Amino acid sequence: MEPIQNYISFNSNKSILELQYSISSEIYKMENLKLELEFYLILLDKPLFESYTINLYERLTDFKKEAKGINESRIHLLESLYSHANHISNKIECDNIACDNFFIKQHDEIELTVFNFHKTISDFKFRLFQYLESVLIN
Repeated sequence: MEPIQNYISFNSNKSILELQYSISSEIYKMENLKLELEFYLILLDKPLFESYTINLYERLTDFKKEAKGINESRIHLLESLYSHANHISNKIECDNIACDNFFIKQHDEIELTVFNFHKTISDFKFRLFQYLESVLIN
């Protein structure tokens, strides 16, 4: 099965409840990701690695910096999600097509940002796990 490479919006016909649910789901995932990133940082600080590995310290430091950067992005994205969750109820007040289209465009933009963030996280995890597998003490 091919992984999804590009974002596609299906929001134009969603109800307010569906939009609220999707944003709430993303907020939940972003909040839980904090624990996962903290675990990676703890793991990277433990003496679990083959000491003779070339550039071990540098690679571990790079992964730690990347995890911290991802966490900062997560925090900013979470703030945007909270803000957007508060604006979802405004869609009810839209009484014309232009208003609906503007709101859907905003929703699509935040979903695209979330989509790209998840791709970044997946790439980070893939590279981290691949590297850890090669340097962990047997």
